[in-house]
Amino acid sequence: MLEPYEQQHYDNLHKWMNPKWDFIVMQATEQYKASKERKKPDRVVLDCQERAYWIVHRPPRRTHSAMDYGLDRLIDPNAEEVLTFDMVRRTNIFLTQALMRSAVKSSVSLTAFVKYVTTHHNHDPFLTTPVPSNPWITDSDEFWQLNSRSVDIPTKLSVERWVLSFWELISDPRGRVDFKLFLKKEHSAENMAFYEAAEEMRWGAASAIPEKSQFIFNTFLKPGAPRWINIDGRTMGLTVKGLVVPHRYVLDAAQTHIFLLMKKDTFYRYLKSPVHKDIFYNVPPVSVPGYLLPLPQVSGP
Repeated sequence: MLEPYEQQHYDNLHKWMNPKWDFIVMQATEQYKASKERKKPDRVVLDCQERAYWIVHRPPRRTHSAMDYGLDRLIDPNAEEVLTFDMVRRTNIFLTQALMRSAVKSSVSLTAFVKYVTTHHNHDPFLTTPVPSNPWITDSDEFWQLNSRSVDIPTKLSVERWVLSFWELISDPRGRVDFKLFLKKEHSAENMAFYEAAEEMRWGAASAIPEKSQFIFNTFLKPGAPRWINIDGRTMGLTVKGLVVPHRYVLDAAQTHIFLLMKKDTFYRYLKSPVHKDIFYNVPPVSVPGYLLPLPQVSGP
């Protein structure tokens, strides 16, 4: 994906070269054939002549060459880099972190990959036979409609996928609705509300960031807030301090803390709760026609 200015320069270059491209290809083909027909001593002489020419006509230092000059650059590629203390310090920190980064053995990676494939085998339509029909070899798209992310009526396959991981659960809009219902009964619905507000601020419009950050602070982070979230003091302090000059990623630490809290604690209690068991054991397979599972109603935010 090119930046807008890169796409503009690329389009101009393409427009400039388009009527000449056939001629360039033809000329290159003829030169290639001529070079093949030359004898080896002639090729050596021509190569030496070309090398000598570029040694004599090499552009002076600190000047742009027509061979390498393209878009306007923020730095001069021919300028000598002056090392400063700050540059050396940052390079040292980067190399130290690179050495401390843990390396995963190939056997461990392959084991994890095999485990993932085994776990998701039944949920891959290319490894198992899709039901009620295969949309790739038939004209029926019922499989895609029933297993859509935004469907109101989950299938047995969708409900089983929620058990695989917490991310699978909240990635499915239908599963997120069911999880919110459980959180409301647990009196901890503010965790998911804060997570969604942080996601909206991260991916929303830049012009709305100040307004959203103020809303999040007054609703979730301010002492005595109506939906105050329970996070550790250090994370709370860093988040509140960062909201003075808000940006897209100012809530990352608090959002990660809430996500891990729901993943390690709330998610497993949800799997054992009657809310999940009712839908898990009562939802029929997709082969049962005409069965509609009602969507639970979550009142309030």
